[in-house]
Amino acid sequence: MVAPLVEALLLRAVRRRPAGTRAPEHRPTRLVSRPHPVESVAYVADRTTALVRRPEGELEVLPAGSLVLPALLGLGAPTYVVVTHEPVEVWLRVGPFDTHDDRVVQQVELRLTVALGDSASGLRELADESGSAGSDGLEGLGDAILDRLAREVSARTTEAVRRRTLHELVDSSLGVLLDGALPETFLGGLVERSGLEVVDVDWPTEGRGWVVPAPPATVSR
Repeated sequence: MVAPLVEALLLRAVRRRPAGTRAPEHRPTRLVSRPHPVESVAYVADRTTALVRRPEGELEVLPAGSLVLPALLGLGAPTYVVVTHEPVEVWLRVGPFDTHDDRVVQQVELRLTVALGDSASGLRELADESGSAGSDGLEGLGDAILDRLAREVSARTTEAVRRRTLHELVDSSLGVLLDGALPETFLGGLVERSGLEVVDVDWPTEGRGWVVPAPPATVSR
C-alpha cells in the first residue's frame, strides 16, 4: 500500500553539529518506520513521535525532543518505531462497489495524502487496538493503520457509489465525488487527509474496455 522508496532517518543519535549546519532533509515515505533496537542514547526528531517497547513489556510514547535511552546492563535492548507527523502519500485499492443501478465497480485505486496526529493517548490507543502493544512487538503497527484506513475509506466509498448510476459515475469526476464524500479525518481524528487522487478505476467493461451501458429500465403496466 505504501511505496517505501527511501525510508527517512527520523530517530537520530545525539551529537554536536558545527554551527550553521543543518541536518539533511528526508521526505518520509512511511507513516511508521520499521522497528529497530535502541543501541545508544538518541533523541526524537521534530515532527515525529517514538514508540518504544521496553524489555519488561512497557510501551513508551515519546514526543519530539525526548531522549531515548538504551536498557541497563543485563537487560535486552528496547525496540522502537518512529511515527512521522509529516504528510505521507499512501496507495489504497478498495472495492468492489455496487452502483445505484446494480452494476459492479470492481476496484478503485486511490492515492491519499495523510498525516498522523501527535496525540500520545491516541497513538497508544491505536497501538493497543492493533495488537502492536502485545508481546509480538511493534512490527505490525504501520500495516494496522493502513488496514483501518482502507476499511473506513471503503465504507464511505460504498455509500457514495451506491447513490449513483454507472453512467452518472462515468460522466462525472469520481475524484471530485470522493473528495466530497470522504471525511477530512479518519481513525477517530488521528489521521488527517490533505489530498486525494483517483489513480485507476476498474469499471464494468465489455469487448475492448468500453463501459457497458446499463439496460433501460422496464415499467410494468
